[in-house]
Amino acid sequence: MNLMLRTLCLLSVLILILSPTLTAQLLNVESVRANGDSTGWYGELEFDLSLNHYNENVFEFTNESNLSYFSDQHAYMLLNEIKFVNLDGNSVISSGYVHVRSTLRRSRTWSPELFLQYQYNNNLGLNNRALGGAGIKYRFYRSDKWQASISTALMAEYEEWQLNEEASIENEFLKSTSNISLRGRLSETARFKLVGYYQARPDRYLKGRSILESELEMDLSKRVAVSISFVASYDAEPIIDIPNLTYELSNGFVIRL
Repeated sequence: MNLMLRTLCLLSVLILILSPTLTAQLLNVESVRANGDSTGWYGELEFDLSLNHYNENVFEFTNESNLSYFSDQHAYMLLNEIKFVNLDGNSVISSGYVHVRSTLRRSRTWSPELFLQYQYNNNLGLNNRALGGAGIKYRFYRSDKWQASISTALMAEYEEWQLNEEASIENEFLKSTSNISLRGRLSETARFKLVGYYQARPDRYLKGRSILESELEMDLSKRVAVSISFVASYDAEPIIDIPNLTYELSNGFVIRL
């Protein structure tokens, strides 16, 4: 059974490398939250390959890293991502982020959270995004294999957008950000995550940005796994002339440190 599962994983990798995709513009923190059931340091490296379509076809190599520390009471996370893109034979760095988050009283049903983030995405015209905020996380279900939670927070956000040679647009907003997540084990070697995110200004709450992400991660060995993920994002009111709906189908290898 394990041999069959690993064979299917490798076949999925080969198939998905050729899959056309679009990218999401929201950082989904819950999708990379480490499983901190024990104390100490925890880290992951993930490498993805995908073929994306914006105005042109581009080939992407993505590196993500997650370094976390879990004490008896609190959790501290440092998340990074950077994408190397090949466009018409020229290699450029098109997007990336750094995210820092603290979850206090992490083992309790209600857990306060603090976070800071910097992000850019040249493919979508996002030159800079910086934000910081605080909120509360409510874990409404927890068993030996599955966890479900909902979070809500307020954040201050600064954005600078510019598409092609057009004039740049700068915005500063106070926004709400909420998510609901489900994650757990399908078997001893397979894990699944499903997360929904919503960010909006309080005065335009029904005109926000949303993201839905699912990820299946299957172990090839104790420290190496393969991941297959699908992300769909919708922005009701894009700042510049970009599609309302974007999506991404990608695969990658995960190395646990």
